[in-house]
Amino acid sequence: MASITRGRAAHACLALSLALAQATLWALPDTTSKPEAPNTLEAVKVTAQRNGGANPSLVLAARSRVLSHKYASSCGFMNGDGGDRDDFTLSYMRDFYPGGDPLLGVEVGVEVSDDGKLVGKLVFRDDRRFSDYSPDGNASLPQPLENPSLTEALNPSHACGVKDKRFAAARNWIARKDKSLVQAFEAYEAGNYAEARAKFEQAWAKLRYEEAALMLGRIHLTGQGTPASAPKAIEWLHKIVDARYDPVDDRLKFDAAKPDNINTRIEATLLLARIHLFGLGTQRAPGEAYKWWAKALDYGFEPAGTLLGQAHLSGIGTPPDAKRAMGYLLAAGEAGDANALYMLGQLYHHQSPKQPEGVPLDLNRAGAYYSAAAKAGNAAATYAAARMLDAGEGMPAPAPDRAVVLYKEAALKGHADAQNALATFFYQGGVVPQNLATARQLFEAAARGYQPDAMFNLAVMLAKGQGGEKNLAQAYAWCSISKSLGHEQAAAALPALAAALNPDEKARADAMLKPVPKKS
Repeated sequence: MASITRGRAAHACLALSLALAQATLWALPDTTSKPEAPNTLEAVKVTAQRNGGANPSLVLAARSRVLSHKYASSCGFMNGDGGDRDDFTLSYMRDFYPGGDPLLGVEVGVEVSDDGKLVGKLVFRDDRRFSDYSPDGNASLPQPLENPSLTEALNPSHACGVKDKRFAAARNWIARKDKSLVQAFEAYEAGNYAEARAKFEQAWAKLRYEEAALMLGRIHLTGQGTPASAPKAIEWLHKIVDARYDPVDDRLKFDAAKPDNINTRIEATLLLARIHLFGLGTQRAPGEAYKWWAKALDYGFEPAGTLLGQAHLSGIGTPPDAKRAMGYLLAAGEAGDANALYMLGQLYHHQSPKQPEGVPLDLNRAGAYYSAAAKAGNAAATYAAARMLDAGEGMPAPAPDRAVVLYKEAALKGHADAQNALATFFYQGGVVPQNLATARQLFEAAARGYQPDAMFNLAVMLAKGQGGEKNLAQAYAWCSISKSLGHEQAAAALPALAAALNPDEKARADAMLKPVPKKS
């Protein structure tokens, strides 16, 4: 049988994809059939750190947002001088103005003069800080004896009125006692989807929790406890994205070190993009997906620039435009998005399936982008950087001793190509001590990751009994799957393997290759 192969190409299985594995939504089960997507978008999937459970921090964040000054009343939303409201600033001002200050809700005497004449004295109180036990808050600003223009300047028309304060106080009273959101998550985790849906609807009706609307969108999309309905899912998601938005305070501050820390508005936006991209329960509309990616970028989600860049490379939802694609990718890469850095490395390495014209082959730049993406945790970039070192690309000579370190790093993250490459080092020995058992384990892990070379390599070891017991039936099965994926050496070796099987081994091999019947 043929010998172990490191790989059919220097960069096997490096496919450019829209990687939404960082920072999107809960993984959605495939409850609807999906039409075939364009090649570069096939890997789009929605995953996330949140599991939809009754996470105390999630509920606390929801309540905090509901009770913030921007959501308490319309006047609170319009009033932009929020710096004087945080506790640190207020404490500092109290120390700095021991006699009192107009912003702090304590009395201060101010002489007001007109043309040098004393016309009155104002007593200021903060009319924005109040308790739900006292919804009217502090008294309104007293009128000066004269000078109405001064009164208007000190008490502008958009200041909180009694109705606003009573509304905010009532909202606070309800939020402190309400348990509907917690109960909804608990019911969802227990699989009681109908009860969860009712509780999420109750939470939305009471306090307009965005988390409730997001979960209701998901429930209706997947048909959990209710018939699946994409229109209803879209309707609930729009309740989030159509809500009022402050581009200063509400815009996400993207942290490349914590790309999963996104807000509910962006999660809803990305799910809307996914629905339209794949036609989940509705007609496919890539152009709509493109618009929602653009919205996500406007909302501060920098990785959306990577999605827009690839859309322009592939012509998905927008005409192909290499210049705009590079602009989006460079901006996203500068913001620290690992996927953008990896894609830029592919483009300068000329390893992109959608290689645009005008991007020169630049191995040094490609290596730099791969390294930056690898440091940011991108396993595919780590593997690509290792391959460059292994092949000596952009350097005087190959450096397999450095490459094996990166192969190991990517392999530990589950990268199948890296597992296959690392296994060959243990199989051959030299750079690392030979260890056939470890090589076989790594080949098997990569084979289960659908890596054709690893499937063939594992078949070789199984047929020869290397690193473990000999098993011709399994060798034949893995070699057959590798052949079906286009592996030429597997195709050449398969007839000899088939001839070596006895009837019992042939039966076991056929049983392994038969698809598992679906449960009715």
